[in-house]
Amino acid sequence: MLSAEYLFAIGLRSGLALLFGVLFGIAALVLFFFVLPGLYTPPMWMLVFVTGAGSSVAGFLAYFKPETNWKIVATGFLFAMGGGVIGAWFGYFWAQAFYPDGVRNVLLVARSVRSPAIMPFITWASIFTTVLGGVYYGFRAWRYHEV
Repeated sequence: MLSAEYLFAIGLRSGLALLFGVLFGIAALVLFFFVLPGLYTPPMWMLVFVTGAGSSVAGFLAYFKPETNWKIVATGFLFAMGGGVIGAWFGYFWAQAFYPDGVRNVLLVARSVRSPAIMPFITWASIFTTVLGGVYYGFRAWRYHEV
């Protein structure tokens, strides 16, 4: 049974993972376009993967405990990365369903006048990485009494 201490730790880390997941997803997208050559237009799968990976870094760091075994840290990283990438793809398909023609792109992301809605796959990547990381962290708290 989870005590109040475990639930508080999971809730606090989940809130941080969700908040910073969105920020890291946006930062990953901006940095990705900063390092691209000028005339290269990236395919959509690159944008989805980069934002999912950026959000999953925040999800991993929110549940990271440096004193744990490296196998547990690696498993937590895989859960966070998997959640971020799966969530980004889910958000991409969600955005395609709600914005089939794309949105007017003032900042010229992906170097076009019309582009897909990008915030849904950043948000869903953050949500999925938070949930999967939280489930793994909650399991570790329940089974091995780690906080």
